[in-house]
Amino acid sequence: MRYSVNAPGHARRVLPGMLWPLRQPVVAIVLGVVAVAVVSAAGFLLVKKDAVTQWDLSVNQWLSDHHVSFLTTIAHGIYTAFSPVEAIAITAVLTVIIFLVGRNWRAAGTFALTIAITWLPSDVLKILVDRPRPLASALADPFLPTPPDPSYPSGHMVFAASLAFTFIFMARGTRAMPWAILGGIVGIVVVAFALMYLGVHYPTDVAASILWSAGTVPAFLAIWDNYVVPRTYRKQDALAA
Repeated sequence: MRYSVNAPGHARRVLPGMLWPLRQPVVAIVLGVVAVAVVSAAGFLLVKKDAVTQWDLSVNQWLSDHHVSFLTTIAHGIYTAFSPVEAIAITAVLTVIIFLVGRNWRAAGTFALTIAITWLPSDVLKILVDRPRPLASALADPFLPTPPDPSYPSGHMVFAASLAFTFIFMARGTRAMPWAILGGIVGIVVVAFALMYLGVHYPTDVAASILWSAGTVPAFLAIWDNYVVPRTYRKQDALAA
């Protein structure tokens, strides 16, 4: 059965929510650009503002002073689970599961692309900003060895937040959407807490990473679902005519 993603009523009966065109794609794209600009500008400002870094560090220090054994173990597990290699593996496994469940290669491909395109560019910003990690010597119970890469933004947090926002879009229009929103919020909060608790990221690193994902996920899907995918379907329909 052929269909056009430009026909919202029909499309919503046959397409996963993640492939629905956004009603205001330009707004989503503009907000995405603004989010990237704000996060980027804030990063360069933070490396020059010792007062903000000291406030950031005080939060990490308070959390480090109040470490509890079982929470530390859980936080270490979360940090490991969302590390780059593991994150790539998670994305690959989820992509396969999405394809097997829905038998829709467009949905599976869109999921993988959304994660990759919203997550990987944050590493470029991280290199450019080059903000040092919280000092291990300033923490009562530091994470050792200290990760060698810069601190801002957090790749772990960007990945986790992008994953959460993508699942929310995937659940659009279904009974699972409230659960996707709840699960996304819980997941973001848990990962954010773990990163600050271990002292591997400042609070501002975490906040900027969430803002980055909140802006880039809708922006990418707006471009993909409203401008790229419709052209693909129109070409297919023309070839089949």
